[in-house]
Amino acid sequence: MSKPINDAMHARIDALEVLIGHRSADVALVNGQVVDVWSGSISAGGVAITGDVIVACGEIDSLIGPSTTVHDVAGAYLTPGLIETHMHLYESNLNPTELARILLLRGTTALPEAMYGGGQIRGLDAVRFFIDELRRTPITVLVQVPILGYLQNLELGLPGAPNSLSGADLEEVSGWEGCVGLEEPPLIPMTEKDPVVRALLARTLSEGQVVMGHGAGLTGNDLSAYAAMGVTADHEATTAEEALARIRAGMMVSMRESVVARNQVELQKAITEHGASPHNFMFCADVLDPVEAVRVGHIDQSIRLAVLGGVDAVAAVQMATVNAARYYRVDHKMGSLAPGRQADVLVVEDLDAFNVRSVVAKGQLVVKDGEVVADLRRPVYPAFLRDTVKLHAPATAASITVKAPGATATALVRVIGGDTLVSDERHIELPVRDGVVTSDPSQDVIKLAMFDRYGTDDPPAVAFLQGYGITRGAIGTTYNPMYHNVLVAGVDDDALAVAANALVDVGGGFVVVDGDQVTTVSMDLCGLMSDAPADKFIAAMEDLYEKARQLGCNMEAPFHNLAFTAVCGELPFLKLSHEGLFDVQLRTFLPTFVKADNLSIEGN
Repeated sequence: MSKPINDAMHARIDALEVLIGHRSADVALVNGQVVDVWSGSISAGGVAITGDVIVACGEIDSLIGPSTTVHDVAGAYLTPGLIETHMHLYESNLNPTELARILLLRGTTALPEAMYGGGQIRGLDAVRFFIDELRRTPITVLVQVPILGYLQNLELGLPGAPNSLSGADLEEVSGWEGCVGLEEPPLIPMTEKDPVVRALLARTLSEGQVVMGHGAGLTGNDLSAYAAMGVTADHEATTAEEALARIRAGMMVSMRESVVARNQVELQKAITEHGASPHNFMFCADVLDPVEAVRVGHIDQSIRLAVLGGVDAVAAVQMATVNAARYYRVDHKMGSLAPGRQADVLVVEDLDAFNVRSVVAKGQLVVKDGEVVADLRRPVYPAFLRDTVKLHAPATAASITVKAPGATATALVRVIGGDTLVSDERHIELPVRDGVVTSDPSQDVIKLAMFDRYGTDDPPAVAFLQGYGITRGAIGTTYNPMYHNVLVAGVDDDALAVAANALVDVGGGFVVVDGDQVTTVSMDLCGLMSDAPADKFIAAMEDLYEKARQLGCNMEAPFHNLAFTAVCGELPFLKLSHEGLFDVQLRTFLPTFVKADNLSIEGN
């Protein structure tokens, strides 16, 4: 017996009916300049739509009838909706509905998502809930298997959260409707024969799905090995040379542009200076700061950066649309203005400036003249997603003191250089007072402390951090892949303890402590996302950024940077783990102190 015709096929049949003259198009965008990402050309005309499917582009007058809703775009460009290729929604710290509101204004109509952050904290039920929430928005969800929710720091020999995802959970997600493949498994578990990772790789490749890479720092045989295991794209390249190496290994390059990793300007030189084909490039944010998304942009900003860097405007649009769709093997469904594709259409005033005026997603007008007109309603969030941040006991200043190794005025200390995602190891002499090593703002060195958020009686881990400019008080967060512990940094121990306890009080989020003034932004959905409207959250974050600057903080995005001072997979070098300093490359714990005479290790 043949299978019944599904909704997607019904839509294609409706398009056929329009084209053979049996009915009229439902919607027509007319008097535009159509950007054809297949041929790389621009031509005058329009786009005809029936249901959620494009019927035809170009000359469409014959497809318009009395029942057709006609939008005159008055000479504007018509492009496909933009496709993000690697991003963790929870790292925007917005709930899915409100993030969709922001991204639609920027022209993003599709994104891959695994929801691994929620999965770490509340398991598969959280993954399912947040995926379903995002699917109720006009955004198209390309479901990925949340492999990081299983791995966490397992590949480094470190334990994960008690509710972390199992291999069986991941296998279930791999069979969900719309699943496109795996979300960034690193090389280590592949080489060390992790049975869950290898089984998922086998299933993914046999199903014709793809593996997005996390190949930070991989070169030579390691990079080739990664490609040999089926990885066909990577978002961790930071230079043109690294981009070219990935292309030669058969990978596409997803150029990351983020507040914590501004890589695109260097990466696109592979195109403009080394002659690489734009067809091998895409765009991604990875870690999306919602304030930047509102004030500057998302993939639309990546297009602007590409054009400013010398990339042809149409080629930049191709990277943001059909290249991404082709990589995820959904180009027969979306990513272009062509018959039978999903009707995701942007009205853009100027192609170089890429200022999005209006957005059609799945055939519906969702943004009109810069205003969201779609009916976006946040769900009632269930109790199991809240109240997830627990300390065994309230944080105290006494619990995070660092005693000096001897009766000295100073101590040579290992310090995390936290200026970028790749935090290095620095050796710095710090003052000792009453037998206790202290922060030293004159050297831009502050204290960093991690408290277990899952209620265990493990003592807090303590280290020192350089690069933030903070001269008083403290900042803190409960967002820090792969731990999501209570992580605070600052000058004095009392302020750090106040910050940690304040984060617990609000169910997780961000905090700034300045004397008696404690300012928090709550993220009480798993301690990772806010349930608030986007405009209120953005305003609160801008206020919090300003309060952090008043402490002397010179980081563009201090809370997102702080998050990556915790151990996170294959992001080198020196990080803070639940048990203390950890060298990611050597995969070993390191003591706080270093002997001054020969720099050999000295005990904690």
